[in-house]
Amino acid sequence: MTRRQVVLVGVAVLGTGACIGSWGTSPATQHYVLSPVVDAPSTDNVSRAAPLAVGIGPVRLPAYLDRPQMVTRPAPDRIEITEFAQWGEPLANGVTRVLAVNVGRLLPEGHVVTFPWRSTEEIRYQVVLDIGQMDGPTGGSVALDVRWRVLDPSGSEVAARVSHLSEPAGAGTIAAAMSRALGTLSQEIARQLRTIEGRLP
Repeated sequence: MTRRQVVLVGVAVLGTGACIGSWGTSPATQHYVLSPVVDAPSTDNVSRAAPLAVGIGPVRLPAYLDRPQMVTRPAPDRIEITEFAQWGEPLANGVTRVLAVNVGRLLPEGHVVTFPWRSTEEIRYQVVLDIGQMDGPTGGSVALDVRWRVLDPSGSEVAARVSHLSEPAGAGTIAAAMSRALGTLSQEIARQLRTIEGRLP
């Protein structure tokens, strides 16, 4: 091998090493969770009526959302899966958890549990949710489309609603906008439960 060939081989090896180094560096994965946004009422506003036992769930997601990665929708017919922005828990679990906390705060006289609950718990109303869409473009508005039903202990449907909600992300994250949309949904659910129970003023 001539001196020129040795030099060329050395340059090629260095170049390959540089490429491997650049390819091996990836952004750090960010993890997000949904958060309750409803404030707990003061104890002065708590009703003295009999406790209202409510079960939240199950929550069903479309297959494209049922994944660890966050999903954005830059166009009505296109989604993007963000590999380096992921949920810190299964999304359906997060939605169930946040709804239960929010509804529990909106119904402070109630007892709210999440699906699946123990068979010994006496649930007066079960709220079942089928989410059709919960996404939006980065920096845009999050759309939350959900069909939800209220069932009595026998499994009979006592109310059925479809909610179409939109929440601008603004300068915040998509996760924060989703949390706010779930807060609005929680208010609708709590209002419906109070109506069924005849507890509205």
